[in-house]
Amino acid sequence: MKKLHTLSHQDWSQAGLLKEILAVEGIACLIRNEQLSAAIGELPFTECFPELWVIDDEVFPRAKLLLAAWLKIPERPLQGWVCPNCGEELEGNFGACWSCGQERE
Repeated sequence: MKKLHTLSHQDWSQAGLLKEILAVEGIACLIRNEQLSAAIGELPFTECFPELWVIDDEVFPRAKLLLAAWLKIPERPLQGWVCPNCGEELEGNFGACWSCGQERE
């Protein structure tokens, strides 16, 4: 078993999401320190952070690549766009028109 990623104490929901993303890819993981959030103050806070661990060492490199791709932050903000179907002006973070449902090209 190998540690794949450590998250901050605020990222419990993201830890669960990442675990599920890897599970869909057939990679078994577990989250450690789930019960330690109540111990912050009694233990050093960095010891209480959620940790994502890969159970099978053989799939660790693949899990690391998948996780890195998912966590990659866009280098620049996405540009706004105009829906070709209804003409609605949309912000760059929308992948489909909120008004008519047309997918972004």
